[in-house]
Amino acid sequence: MKDISQIFRLVVTTLLLIVPPILLIVYGKKYATLTWDSVITHGIFMLFGFCSFLGTAVSSFKNLPIKSRMTRKLIHVLLHTCCLVFMFIGWAQIHKITEKSHGGHGGHGDDSHDHGSEDHYLSVHSWLGVLTMTVFCLTYLFSAVLFNPYLKFIKPSIRMAAKPFHISSGIGVTVLAAAATTTGLYNYIEKYVPNVFKSSQTPALRLILSAALFVGIAFFVLMFSLGVIHPNQTGKPKVNQTQLKEVMVNETVVNS
Repeated sequence: MKDISQIFRLVVTTLLLIVPPILLIVYGKKYATLTWDSVITHGIFMLFGFCSFLGTAVSSFKNLPIKSRMTRKLIHVLLHTCCLVFMFIGWAQIHKITEKSHGGHGGHGDDSHDHGSEDHYLSVHSWLGVLTMTVFCLTYLFSAVLFNPYLKFIKPSIRMAAKPFHISSGIGVTVLAAAATTTGLYNYIEKYVPNVFKSSQTPALRLILSAALFVGIAFFVLMFSLGVIHPNQTGKPKVNQTQLKEVMVNETVVNS
């Protein structure tokens, strides 16, 4: 029964996380231009990275019905690595676009950036994006060292002490990614949405709806996939001391 619940959470969150980039692809084909040097393409890569891969990485480690902790950890790392790759591709795209625009070589028409590279890094969306990428890269590097089972000089006690910080940074990156996505989506809507929709909405309303959508997705993914949402659960969660000891013993065996 527990495995079924885990699979259900994993499937639901994965389907939910794959929807935003697919919707952006459909939206981009209809209202914008999907070329390599396209702002919409930048958003698609970032959404696949920080929404689909990052969210699935968080969900899979908790919900994959695989008993081997090392196997789940490997899948977790691979998904985060995919997020890292897509992140760098998305950043390289927008950096190239803004460099061309600032240098006077832009020629992307309606699909070009509204400002040069210097102004680009002064926008709220850019601040949130750079902060999200920085926190994610630092978390990725530190985790690759601290939780690497082949680095035998890292004691299990150090890993256990670092685990809450690892989880907290993962939650922080997810929330930051949702905030960056919100501001980015708002920029896309302001630029590409048909005027017929703008006539019935105010900019503030579009920003609120964008924020509600992606912050809501981030909250649902974190709470649902991590098993925090339990309709029948009452009282404070208890710490499983037996499981804690088993993890320490297993990691000690791996490092021995």
